[in-house]
Amino acid sequence: MNRKEIINIKFKVFFIFTLILLFYSCKKNSSNKVEDNFQIISKNKKETKFELDTITIEYLNKNYPYTFDKTSLKNGYNLDFNYFRKNKNSTIEMCLNLRRGNEIIDTLNILGYAAPHKNLGYVFGDFDKYFAFVQSFGSGNPHEMQLLRKRDAKEILKGFIVDKDEKNNLLLYCKGDDSLMLYDITKNKNNYIENLRNSKEIDCKFSELSDYLKIKKVNSKYVFIDISNTRNKTITKKY
Repeated sequence: MNRKEIINIKFKVFFIFTLILLFYSCKKNSSNKVEDNFQIISKNKKETKFELDTITIEYLNKNYPYTFDKTSLKNGYNLDFNYFRKNKNSTIEMCLNLRRGNEIIDTLNILGYAAPHKNLGYVFGDFDKYFAFVQSFGSGNPHEMQLLRKRDAKEILKGFIVDKDEKNNLLLYCKGDDSLMLYDITKNKNNYIENLRNSKEIDCKFSELSDYLKIKKVNSKYVFIDISNTRNKTITKKY
């Protein structure tokens, strides 16, 4: 074997050895990256779990109490707002209960804890034996109303609320999307006001009625309602 052949053999051995070193080096780096990525994913999962674990009933009670002040009703009734879990593995929900003293008369509504409280419901009008319970779902939507009897939460009527007169026990509301009604709570009597689709004075959107129509005054014969229109003019009609 001459000198040239020996040099060629040494070069091949060196080349193969270098490739082997490069292979193991790349494999180690790849393994380290996988391990690092796994650690990052595990860390993110732990952080996410920690964030979820911080949303407790105590945390919500402290930072997100019920946003409506009106919870006490006439004759000893009240609305009781609560966050709760059905069991330790379930998500947190919120509810409104109608109570009198220690007695829960009925649960009026239940929603997930993240929903706006106006979706859950609130008191719009308080009368001796009844109250108007309303849910709002954002601009562009009318406010859904139920007139409930306090002693058993029985629904007396429902519709879309427009206005109230607590002193004279009156509710101005819409039945469906066209009939404007006035309910006399004292007499338990529904009075038809007019058809909104044929009205010459009421020209606002259906969802804007509560902004444009107001009960102005009441006497022994008539109810006077202020009607504003989109041209910034206001008239008063008696019914």
